[in-house]
Amino acid sequence: FAEELAEPFLPEAEKTLTKGGVRLTYLPVAEIITRLNNVFGVCGWSSQILRCERDQFDRDFVIAHVRLEANVGSIVVAHEGFGGQKIKRTKAGDPLDLGDEFKGAVSDALKKAAQQFGIGLYLARDEQIIEAEQAQAAMEEIDPEIRARWDNFTGFVKKLNTEQRDVLNEFWKGHAEGRPKPPIQTATLEDLDALIGECMRLTLGAEVVE
Repeated sequence: FAEELAEPFLPEAEKTLTKGGVRLTYLPVAEIITRLNNVFGVCGWSSQILRCERDQFDRDFVIAHVRLEANVGSIVVAHEGFGGQKIKRTKAGDPLDLGDEFKGAVSDALKKAAQQFGIGLYLARDEQIIEAEQAQAAMEEIDPEIRARWDNFTGFVKKLNTEQRDVLNEFWKGHAEGRPKPPIQTATLEDLDALIGECMRLTLGAEVVE
């Protein structure tokens, strides 16, 4: 269930809004309900509004508390979420549509509960952490022999002085025939062996013999 629940939505399903000067990406509640139906089945989950009322401390807000339950195999898993909605008013100061605000607060609470199942959670996570995880996953897929050669190469580079690194850069231009410097993900054994050989030459102060 976990992978199906956490699968990113199509870009067309994601919407944006500006709140407090910050641009946010969100999912309409209909997309959340569709995901729950698709993964658990129409009868495999349910939600219960535990509370939905005007906030006692700030009457301009509606607060909702929702419990979401789903049948996961032979057990029932439940998560709860809180949501809120600011009451919109007419120019005369009267609430514009309280029913719509109550509905919005409940939808927000349901989405918060669904996030705990993994639905749309990626939208709430820090982008830098996600990128770091993706980079880590990519590193784990690299051939061990490439990784060993890369570690050997970078170990040599750390010991080179500025002048030697400039020479190494010139060597790469001639060897690569215009190709950019490869990161570990695209480096080949041939490239790394050539670079390591040049690093060893520079370290030992050897001359190139044509």
